[in-house]
Amino acid sequence: MKKLNFLCSELSGTGGTEAVLVRVLNHLVDAYDVTLTLSNEPLKKEWLHNLDSKVKILTFKGHNNITKLAFISKIFLTSRDTDFISLSPKMILIGAKIRKVFHKKYKLISWFHFSLTGQDMFDIPSTLPHADGHLAISNTIKRQLTDLDIPKANIKVINNPIDDFDITPSLENNSNNIRLFFAGRPTLGGFKNLREMLTGISKVENAYLDVYGTSDEIKECQDFADSLGLKGRVSWHGWTADLWSKIKDRPTALIMTSTSEGLSMIMLESVSHGIPVISSQFDGYENIVKDGINGFSYPLGDVDKLAEVIKKTARANLNPQKVKDSISEFYPEEYFAKLDDALSYFLK
Repeated sequence: MKKLNFLCSELSGTGGTEAVLVRVLNHLVDAYDVTLTLSNEPLKKEWLHNLDSKVKILTFKGHNNITKLAFISKIFLTSRDTDFISLSPKMILIGAKIRKVFHKKYKLISWFHFSLTGQDMFDIPSTLPHADGHLAISNTIKRQLTDLDIPKANIKVINNPIDDFDITPSLENNSNNIRLFFAGRPTLGGFKNLREMLTGISKVENAYLDVYGTSDEIKECQDFADSLGLKGRVSWHGWTADLWSKIKDRPTALIMTSTSEGLSMIMLESVSHGIPVISSQFDGYENIVKDGINGFSYPLGDVDKLAEVIKKTARANLNPQKVKDSISEFYPEEYFAKLDDALSYFLK
């Protein structure tokens, strides 16, 4: 049985990437000998218990970068008949250098879950070209890869898998309140950009927000909300292991004011529940958001337009079944067919 080792770095244990990993690895164990390598110990480990028992897990538990490099290097040096799928640009570079020096035969495939532009965390141009193939989670990522002169033949768009959920029932009352929610790591600036979200909501008198998630900046976000007069209109729920057990009644919309995303799993999950999305027009938002069908978008930075879109979404009362059906390409049957075909192509 062919061996696959999935290489990951800096996972918190609470994000959408972890959910995708569980789905994908559990699918692949019937056809491959699967290992998951973590270059850090996640703060939350519950998601690891959802992995099939046949998935082997290797975790670096130290904090020294030199010993971490030795840990990763040893995996490349000692693994036999193994190909690697990396969610980390740096590990692609390490694997490529070891392969060249020691004449190894393994394949290196990239599978990134973040936008390749608009970020300065990784030196993408010096790492990505070393991969033999690329699993792209969206057409936007494919475009970014081709912009780096990576041949289209080396890229396969597979999207991300999402459960085909039941539509969340609507709340049976006559309230005119607009009920929005956000789920993720709330940061005032940065990628999640809650400063813009809260400012936009403050301009709509009957808009209320539920925030699910926590971060080191949570107090800063709360203080800013209070400064806008939103006390009592924003509820801070903290992190929850099972978001959809908390959201029992269908909100008006998920709201996202991100400056950058890879392919947002919370957006996909919301749409699959029949819940529209209000989204900033970050690079790639259109992979999910179809204006007037499953939500509405606004130009990033335009809080007045955001306020208008919040009101527009409430008035539109989009059909939940049409919202749900708008992302059929992400549901399991179609997703796993594309994944299996892509792996067969790259690992032949």
